[in-house]
Amino acid sequence: MARLLPLLMIYATFCIVWGAFAHWIAPTIIAAAYDARIPSILFKSSLPVEHHLDMWSLRAGAMQLAAILHLIIVLFIRAIDRKHKALSLSARVDSRSNVVLIVFSAAFLAMSILAGIRGDHLAYVAHWKEVLGGRDPWDGPLFYNAYGPLFQLLAPLLWISLLANKLLFAFAYVVYVIWLIKVFGTGRGLVALSWAVVIFWLMNPFPWVEITYYGHVDVLMALACVAAVHAQMRGKDVFSGICLAIGVLLKFLPIVILPFLVFGERRFRFRLLSSCAVVVASGFLISVLVWGRSTFWPLSFAAIRTPVASIYELLSSVHSPLRLFWDMPNVNWLEKPLLLTAWLGMFAWCTVRQTGPALSAALAVLVTLLFYRVGYINYQMVLFFLISYWAVSEWERLKKHIVLVALLVSYFGLLGILDILNWLGLEKYSHYSMVFVLLWFLLGCALVASLIQFSARTAPDSLDAGLSYY
Repeated sequence: MARLLPLLMIYATFCIVWGAFAHWIAPTIIAAAYDARIPSILFKSSLPVEHHLDMWSLRAGAMQLAAILHLIIVLFIRAIDRKHKALSLSARVDSRSNVVLIVFSAAFLAMSILAGIRGDHLAYVAHWKEVLGGRDPWDGPLFYNAYGPLFQLLAPLLWISLLANKLLFAFAYVVYVIWLIKVFGTGRGLVALSWAVVIFWLMNPFPWVEITYYGHVDVLMALACVAAVHAQMRGKDVFSGICLAIGVLLKFLPIVILPFLVFGERRFRFRLLSSCAVVVASGFLISVLVWGRSTFWPLSFAAIRTPVASIYELLSSVHSPLRLFWDMPNVNWLEKPLLLTAWLGMFAWCTVRQTGPALSAALAVLVTLLFYRVGYINYQMVLFFLISYWAVSEWERLKKHIVLVALLVSYFGLLGILDILNWLGLEKYSHYSMVFVLLWFLLGCALVASLIQFSARTAPDSLDAGLSYY
């Protein structure tokens, strides 16, 4: 404890000084700048000064919460290093990488605050306010969504700050990246400051825009999927089922992974299936008791919503190549047959080839995203997490498959480019150019083929000493 005291004092001092500055000094500066009593380029809008003071109060209050989360991250890194030293793995304790990760986490949390509440997070906050007000969160034309019952449990965090959930999402990503690099990557040849780490996980625009700017909840669902796969690989079937159920109760996409984990490697895991089913059924039952049958509205909404940003929108649009043969093409009816066929084909392949849970889960999500009727970019977060986990687990073999590496970089690079264009306002939020949709689909199909080829040439995912950490 004595060794932690200086660190705790640093963060405590920051919170005290920041609190004093935010409460007594900054509002005076903002008011003076707004009235042009001091030079400023910040206030060019017609909004009243109260609006700017409210925005400052929101961000300034969240900064202390971010400091606490950053302290937890630093303590997490120290705990990993202590364990490595205890296991005589001092060579793996790299102070340079620790500094980079600490700075990265601080920037990631700070950007989440500076960006404020945007995009879907505005709808999240409205949804959670309905929950806190004791009203049905699905009752009304403004609350069409495909969120599960567990999504409502995030509502009380608004009592701390309207940005609390956004910071939670950023914190979850940072902790996952640190665990991936310093814990799971240990012994697999992953170098903490390699170009792959810096570009794919630290500097990639995709998580920066989707998490720090828009604050999408998909990061929690993605983390639950990785936890489920990781637990299954370690033989913890009950915990795996619970983790997957948590993901399903947040949003419904993770359900496509369940059969791949239950029947993976030609084994039937009854405990995984039963634990997942019990938790999901309990979550829906509690939700029905609280909100009634509207609990099931997101399920029907997800099944019948209008195709957007997907291959079906492209093939039914004015740019569709089908217009050469069909005046008014409408291929929306093909969605369910194609999705089911692709998913069953992938399940059959993974079962016959005994593909490991990490790769099979990633393939299940990838084909679902390719053939689902809605192609919003934030849905790709689950694939990003699962592919990251699989890539690290297969790091030594993956580096030898240049085409697959190029496709992974191209696929998520395209997502990053599209996110940057969204951020700059050059692409419509959630309504993308059909050129991007087509490239996205073609790259996705090529990625599926390359991953299948990889699984055909390599043995199933295996456990090694790195899995013993945490």
